[in-house]
Amino acid sequence: MATTTSSTDETINLVLIGKKGSGKSRTGNTILGCNKVFEFGLQFETQYGIGKMCRFGLDLCVIDTPGIDTFTKRDSLKFQSYIEEKTQGVIIYLLCIKIGRFTKEENELIKQYKLYIGHEFAANTIVIFTHVDEWISDCQDQGILEPKCEDFIESLDKNSIQLLTSFDKRYTFLNNRKRENDERVTQIVCMAKQICEQSAFPSQQILLKPQRSRFSCQIL
Repeated sequence: MATTTSSTDETINLVLIGKKGSGKSRTGNTILGCNKVFEFGLQFETQYGIGKMCRFGLDLCVIDTPGIDTFTKRDSLKFQSYIEEKTQGVIIYLLCIKIGRFTKEENELIKQYKLYIGHEFAANTIVIFTHVDEWISDCQDQGILEPKCEDFIESLDKNSIQLLTSFDKRYTFLNNRKRENDERVTQIVCMAKQICEQSAFPSQQILLKPQRSRFSCQIL
């Protein structure tokens, strides 16, 4: 297990949410910089898990939640109970959506999250479009040799654009099979820090910097 020589008193709480197969667990591993924190696959879709890591000079607490197709009031009670037990401070929601699959079902799920989590959901959410490698391959099979992620955004319908706008257009793209993801992870952490600061959460102005990492994990 790697160790770190220093960390901060600030913890960034990141909660992964989304449908089954949306790439949540792989995204959590990418953010933590370790492929063995969260298990992924259908047999693990009903589990909660938590991983903690010091990266970029910040303590990250990443929680993986079960993949769901609908988010009911009963789901929300268990969800919020677990989050409250495991974290303190502002919660940042990382909404994972498989790129190319921003469908009516995703839109309905987002509305359910907003309904049961409350007004802070829109203010505290970052959308992460996953499976970028598969999407690029599909586009190339269709004759689009150099597909651009922003072209995907421009192709979305009006309702999907409005939902992204409700998150203040906080979104990014992640290829979890690509090792050179530090730039994307840094972007996610920077957006999370900005949300914390805007929420009046005590947050020191700490520069993100490369550091050796330490982590722990728990799967429930």
